[in-house]
Amino acid sequence: MGINSGRKEQAGSFLLIVMIVMIVMIFSGLFVMEMAKLEEVTVSNEQRTVQVYQVAYSELEVQLNFLETNPGLFNTALAGEQTLTAIVNPGGGIQQNVTLRFIGQVPPPAGFSFTNFIGLSFEINSVATLDGTGARSDQTLGVIYVAAR
Repeated sequence: MGINSGRKEQAGSFLLIVMIVMIVMIFSGLFVMEMAKLEEVTVSNEQRTVQVYQVAYSELEVQLNFLETNPGLFNTALAGEQTLTAIVNPGGGIQQNVTLRFIGQVPPPAGFSFTNFIGLSFEINSVATLDGTGARSDQTLGVIYVAAR
């Protein structure tokens, strides 16, 4: 009579358990890799969106400064929407469309006489798009131009 340790009956079960654990680890690794790829694409899209937003918003600020030094463009826009030349040139495939549109008459801002001045409401619209990505930003700035009656 010999001592039976049961090793012969368990010889294949350890290998099976190790193989199952390895398969689970492989699928977990593949899932993590796929999630990392998805996050990379998401971050890239967000960066492009922020980039075109910054271009569109910067264009509004620059156009407002330009219109302050060239107020005659407001009179031209009274006849209809005017397409303005984009001043900010970021390059890198970003296209811009900038317009100035007359909205209507409004009361003049505080500090101006109602009898001597009239407020003219305009909007500057800046649309920036990045070629081939679908990233787009449409920003609008309201401006009140004060004119003598």
